[in-house]
Parts: sequence; C-alpha cells; structure tokens
Amino acid sequence: MKGLKLLAVAAMTAAVVLLSGCGNMTMLEEYSFGYVQLKAGNSEVYVMTPFDLAHVSRQNGEGMMYINNDKHINVVAVSETAGETTPVAMAEEYVAMLKQTPDVSDLQTKVTDAEESGRKTTVVDASYTEPLNGQPAKLIVRSLFFEDNGQIWHVMYMYKDGDALAKEVVDHVFGQLK
Repeated sequence: MKGLKLLAVAAMTAAVVLLSGCGNMTMLEEYSFGYVQLKAGNSEVYVMTPFDLAHVSRQNGEGMMYINNDKHINVVAVSETAGETTPVAMAEEYVAMLKQTPDVSDLQTKVTDAEESGRKTTVVDASYTEPLNGQPAKLIVRSLFFEDNGQIWHVMYMYKDGDALAKEVVDHVFGQLK
C-alpha cells in the first residue's frame, strides 16, 4: 500500500514540527472546533478537528490526503479505494509498517473494533519513541479506520506524550464523524 508509506512519511515529517511544552491555555481558549469535509471518489465524510485540514496531492494519484498540525497536534487523513483493502487490513498494514520503521522504538499498539458516530471502525492506539530534532520523543498516535462509499479512510491524531492539552483535544474530537 503506497498510501501508507506516504502517510508514514507525512506523519513523521509533521511530527518534527511538534514543539515541547504545553502552555497554560485551556482547550476551548486555544481551539475553535469544527467539522472538516473530506472527499474522495463517491465518499464525503466530515471529521471534527481543532483546525482546518489542507488537501495534499499524493504522488501515486490514488485516494486523497488531508493534513495539518500545530505545536500540539498533527492530524492526517488518507483514503484508499475500498476494492484494494478493508479497514481492518489497512489498520494491520499500518501497525506492520510502524514495526518496520527503523527510527521507531518502544512501540506499543492496541487494535480494537469500535463504533464511532454510528460507523463500524477499527481503532489503533499506538505509542512509540522517535527522534525529533535529534532528541528522542515519545509520541501518542490514535488512528481511526472506516469505510465510506467505496473509500477506506485512515484518520490519525498524533501528539507528544505528556502534552495534556493535546490529549484533551484528541479525546474531544476522536471518532466525531458525520
């Protein structure tokens, strides 16, 4: 799955810009939450995020990718054509890719089936250490995999372990789909 490799590169690149420190602002002072429209093929879903997501062209021309980040959180959404994969298979391939990534250490993963906003989903909770700016950083990644009108979506939220504001934001938006 070419898309997962591209997703990994995008996520790791975006992770580099995460800054340490949490500040004293509350979640509602820092962010204005809303739903972002994600479109690919016949699929149109709305995902709650703390900021808008930008559409990024994929090199292989298949599916769609949306991404954005700030000093606390990275959000990446990628679609693949459903005929090529399933949500469970895409989640398993994502975990396998993490296990094979040389810079990732101390990897812990948990894969569960869930229902989010009335949709059958596969959730992957992962934590691992990865070098950021030459220093090891422990990252928390929550991923949601689901199918919609011929597309498999992978929506990923990443933040540094210990960032209480980021955790609160991810807990607030995770699984909020329309």
